[in-house]
Amino acid sequence: MDDNFSSFSQITDEEFKFIKDLMYKETGIFLADHKKIMVQSRLNSRARMHKMQNVSEYIRGLQADRKFFQSELTELINRITTNKTDFFRENHHFEFLKDTFFPSVEEKALKSGKKQLRIWSSACSTGEEPYTIAVTCAEYFMHKPGWDIKIHASDIDTNVVQTAQEGIYKADRLEPVSEALKKRYFLKVKDLSGKNQDTYQVKPEIKSMIEFHKVNLLETPYPIREKVDCIFCRNVIIYFDKPTQKKIFENFEHVLKDRGLLVIGHSETLFGISEAYKFLGHTVYQKKPKI
Repeated sequence: MDDNFSSFSQITDEEFKFIKDLMYKETGIFLADHKKIMVQSRLNSRARMHKMQNVSEYIRGLQADRKFFQSELTELINRITTNKTDFFRENHHFEFLKDTFFPSVEEKALKSGKKQLRIWSSACSTGEEPYTIAVTCAEYFMHKPGWDIKIHASDIDTNVVQTAQEGIYKADRLEPVSEALKKRYFLKVKDLSGKNQDTYQVKPEIKSMIEFHKVNLLETPYPIREKVDCIFCRNVIIYFDKPTQKKIFENFEHVLKDRGLLVIGHSETLFGISEAYKFLGHTVYQKKPKI
């Protein structure tokens, strides 16, 4: 640690407002006042890394130095965004895929002759969600040849996207995964220290199903250049205000096929936000077809 750095410097209300406004403008995320302590902590680590005397110096750098602002913005967003996820989190969604959605996709394929499935995990964090989707697909379509399945996975945080692409997890992260699925779809590997710790890597056949992107949900057009059958956007919109939520779900309409699935988090709702989706239950919605 730099000897001149205060062990933990506080930010003023004005400085917090600057960060709030910046995050809202760049990501659409609304930082409530109770997030001030969290923001202080994350900014302290960035200021310390740059060998600055305190957080105020760091914020002045963002305000006054355009080159510093441009070079620091991505890392600042990475630090402040929240990334909480698990394998098979809110498992009823994956049960819905197997029991209801995949059979309906198969039925459409019989009529169209096109065995294709596209799913977008739009806030994939460290990868547990898209890998769970891929495993669920692999299990269901295991004995159904000829299917072309692709999962798009994205996040605004470049660090977690990189972690997701690596697909390496400590054993405790795989606790929700059954032993049978773990054996079928994960390989036990050495950890980064080279020791044989309980560390697992997603098998290549599962990783090959997923294409990773960095995506800011406010910035359109999205790099997802094809219509998808299903979008997962779970536990994300709670960080946005209502106008931003409305905009995001409007943007999803352009990517999602008619009667495609939209899956959101257990504490979220589209009530009062969008009329373009039909509620199916358990935070699962279906895009209404264009008349």
